[in-house]
Amino acid sequence: MPRWVIVMLVVTGALVVLVPVGGIAAYIYASGKNHENMRFPSDDVTVARCAVDPATGRPVADLSVTSGAVREGTFTVTVEFQDEREKAVDRGVGVVRGLAVGATGRTTVVGAEKYRAGSPRCVVYDAEFASTDAVTTP
Repeated sequence: MPRWVIVMLVVTGALVVLVPVGGIAAYIYASGKNHENMRFPSDDVTVARCAVDPATGRPVADLSVTSGAVREGTFTVTVEFQDEREKAVDRGVGVVRGLAVGATGRTTVVGAEKYRAGSPRCVVYDAEFASTDAVTTP
């Protein structure tokens, strides 16, 4: 077999392997750059207090939401109430409407069922943000 055929086969084989690997590496690099400053609504939520309401016996979470969004909007936060073993026992939802950029709002989330064992753990299960600012087009 001529030497140039062997060289062509080696070069073609190398390209078959390296081009997909290079493409995957470029995708991972670009993906990281696109998301490096990304914020999630849950980053803006803090559980300020987690307790059992003495009157109802239900778990209660007081939330503080400080908007890191670029527009005014509404935060909807789902709190999971857990027992000491970190097992979910209940969930509740709180809403902070019309929160301006950089502003702090508060809401209280109450579980539906009585909490029966010690002190609950309150965990932000999910947080969603919906802009209430109208989008303007030039």
